[in-house]
Amino acid sequence: MLTALLVLPAGAAAEPADDAETAVRAQLGRLAGIVAACRLPLAADAVALRSLVARELRPEADVLHGAQVVLGRHWQDASPVQRRRFAEALFGTLVARYASGLLLLTADNVRVLPGSETQRDGTVAVQLEVDAGLARPLPVFLHLRARGGRWVVHDARWEGQSFLLSLRRVYAEQIARRGLERVIESLEATAPGKLPPPERRATAAGRCLLALESV
Repeated sequence: MLTALLVLPAGAAAEPADDAETAVRAQLGRLAGIVAACRLPLAADAVALRSLVARELRPEADVLHGAQVVLGRHWQDASPVQRRRFAEALFGTLVARYASGLLLLTADNVRVLPGSETQRDGTVAVQLEVDAGLARPLPVFLHLRARGGRWVVHDARWEGQSFLLSLRRVYAEQIARRGLERVIESLEATAPGKLPPPERRATAAGRCLLALESV
């Protein structure tokens, strides 16, 4: 699902709010270029696709913040090790679940609209229009924060819903039934392990990505 995947990307040099739009536009353009060049090989190589998504988006996602929002009140009960394990396993699970959405990205079906706004919580909301095959484009708001000289995504909203808060409802129910440790173990079982660089795979996708790097 392309809209779900959009919660993960978007980073470049920070500050003022206008630069958040520039960062999102640049990252989407980069990803669209990679997909345009290697779409079919990536579609045939799920490992390369997941590895590509993880490589491109991991530096731009504040996974520990996302885990804190998703865990809600359970964050206080979790040990520092459990917090980190949950954060990394959740990110890996989301990559595995939504990586195929990247193949839907083109240079034209996701547009960054002008007029980003700084919110009360200090994040900058950048509005996108996503052509998702519906009657009209879907408005998506990426909420970014400047951190360490980069813009990182804190959340995404569409149809009035927060992506992270929707995940909180799902995992709150699971934790209530099974306990935090078992939920973490289940996430770790479904998240891919450490993935090799996608361009090093001896596949058509690997060769295509390697060729792009040499251009």
